[in-house]
Amino acid sequence: MPSSAFFTLLYLSLQLSYYNDTENTCIVNTTHPRLPIPLSPSLLVPPSPCPPVSRSPCLLVSLSPYSPVSRSPCLPVSLSPCHLCLDFCTIKKYNIPMPKNNSLKLPKFIIILFIIGFVLRIGFIFVSKSYINPNDWEYGEIARNLVADNGYARTTVFNGSLELTSSHAPLYPYFLSVFYNLGQKTWVFIIIQFIQAFLSSLIILIFYKTALLLFNKSVAILTSVGITLYPPLIYYSAKLTPTTFFIFLLSLTILLIFKIKKDNLISKILPGIMLGLSILCNPLALTIFPALIIWHFIERKISLKDLILIIVTSLIILVPWTIRNYSVHHHIIPVTTQFGINFWIGNNPNATGTDYYKVYSIKQGNFVLMDQTLPRKVKNELGRKSEIARSKFFLKQGIKFIKQNPIKFLRLLLKKCYYFWWFAPSEINASVDVIKYKTIYMIFYIPVLILGLLGILMSLNRKFIKNNLLIILVIFFISSIYIITHVGLIRYRIPLETYLIMFVGFAIIKITKQIFKKS
Repeated sequence: MPSSAFFTLLYLSLQLSYYNDTENTCIVNTTHPRLPIPLSPSLLVPPSPCPPVSRSPCLLVSLSPYSPVSRSPCLPVSLSPCHLCLDFCTIKKYNIPMPKNNSLKLPKFIIILFIIGFVLRIGFIFVSKSYINPNDWEYGEIARNLVADNGYARTTVFNGSLELTSSHAPLYPYFLSVFYNLGQKTWVFIIIQFIQAFLSSLIILIFYKTALLLFNKSVAILTSVGITLYPPLIYYSAKLTPTTFFIFLLSLTILLIFKIKKDNLISKILPGIMLGLSILCNPLALTIFPALIIWHFIERKISLKDLILIIVTSLIILVPWTIRNYSVHHHIIPVTTQFGINFWIGNNPNATGTDYYKVYSIKQGNFVLMDQTLPRKVKNELGRKSEIARSKFFLKQGIKFIKQNPIKFLRLLLKKCYYFWWFAPSEINASVDVIKYKTIYMIFYIPVLILGLLGILMSLNRKFIKNNLLIILVIFFISSIYIITHVGLIRYRIPLETYLIMFVGFAIIKITKQIFKKS
């Protein structure tokens, strides 16, 4: 998708996410259900000697408590059973202020947090000098091949040849290739990291709106402060990985799902579009499908038609990439071919739970990856196979291991669960930065983990679970996929930590209220 189209969709999504729910709607008054707004003495218009104005078909204004009408001693008003109507001529004659559209208006405090978050992320880029020869992993290799007109390709580890691939989701490599066309220079990397810093700062606004919808303003403020200052979010905005993109797209998708309006088709299509882009960034976003389905049947917070529309729209977004995969592999591959080998890495006789079999020296880069433990004969055979055949081979071997070693499989599951939510030992984790920043990270992560899980437990009541269930299911499914396959890298759980921060805010407010209530 061209970048201009992507940012157009992004603008529409953000605009919809901040759309005022009360605008142009008839708000039912629980005290006076026949009136469209909760009437108070300041809003009631006294009887007037002027004749009542008949409703004009040219304009119907639904007044909101947020836009009170200035009273006049001679203001003609007609109250209908379900609307408060004002004739356009009357509005003009008596100079009545029209309701303003505050759909994109945010509290100044949140705007200040956005600026602080952006400055912190830009500051980290320059302090860490992450723009100097950054590691771009497989995403960068694919992007360079795209620039060199080699297609979406990378070198296979089994025979060293360059081949067209579907090993990684396409959105981030294509994003990198747009800028790599300008050359891999320092200023190009700075531009890429600035864009990621901006998206990471937008996440602050997205989570403010999400927490405001699910809980209240106090929780929303605490959540946005946490997202602003959380070190891993600052750190990964400077790294050339799809982590920031995925968090942004996933959180925006979930917010748009919560903002679906009954009679607004765009509000139902945009979540599907963003979900499709999220899947093209990281196929783990597919876990939203079962989460949405379960959420629908348990809580009925989304209609079946809306559910189908979201899923169908997201699948339509995947169609071009799926067609490309079929033309390359002659098999239907919706996104990637990587599940097979990832499943085997976490489920084989030598499995440690991470990508690594053994790490001898992190600084010197002396380590053994799990695929390097394969016998030479097997490697040679895999080198002659296609990418699809290799994926099927690894999946078959992983299932075979589980059948033959059910007890060891269960032990590995527990170990991977522990490594996912905590830290893998250094002898099977070769991340230099994890060792370097581990102490700082732990200072922030421990309260996020404890209070986040406590907040989830506190939200398991009928008042909050109706909305929160979707997020809890997404957390469960994404973590389960990693635990079933392999874990180890911190960035795997960062998208889930952002939602834990929201539950941290809820837990703090809940505990604080209980303390003051007792005192």
